[in-house]
Amino acid sequence: MPKTIAKTSARLVGAATLAAAVPAGAADLHMQITLPEVQVASYYRPYLAAWIEDAATREMQGTVAVWYDTRLRDNLGVGFLRDLRRWWREAGENMSFPADGVSGPTRGPGTHDVVIPGDSGILAGLAPGDYVLAVEVSRENGERELLRAGFSWGAGENDAEIQGSKEIERLAVAVTR
Repeated sequence: MPKTIAKTSARLVGAATLAAAVPAGAADLHMQITLPEVQVASYYRPYLAAWIEDAATREMQGTVAVWYDTRLRDNLGVGFLRDLRRWWREAGENMSFPADGVSGPTRGPGTHDVVIPGDSGILAGLAPGDYVLAVEVSRENGERELLRAGFSWGAGENDAEIQGSKEIERLAVAVTR
């Protein structure tokens, strides 16, 4: 088990035991991602895919967000999603774009908040248990980075935070009422 997931899991165990049990449908999943300001001659906003995996098996449960250049004519931005290699192999190549409630435009440097309602999409059918929010980012003329932050679904409020090193400055996930 990678160190970042082990550290996150330890934090989650403590948070889950202290929090009151909340039915999974009554909770929301909050993702906060900070994209760094990169000092380069020509900056291109990164493409991003976020999905939920089972913490034990790493089996993908479903995609929760895809950011790509939606303004390119003839939907050409979809072609560059292949650079999000891990996500593309697991789910991307089988998806139709734009994907309702999942896809959106790329975003620039800064902190971005995404709230995924617990009663919709992938979360509506997610069984209580330990999961990982995986976020993969790739930027043209830049690098690729994949971060994973663990969380417990259906066990009450809990959160986790991971620091990135290249294309993601920080990833935070929280389960809230």
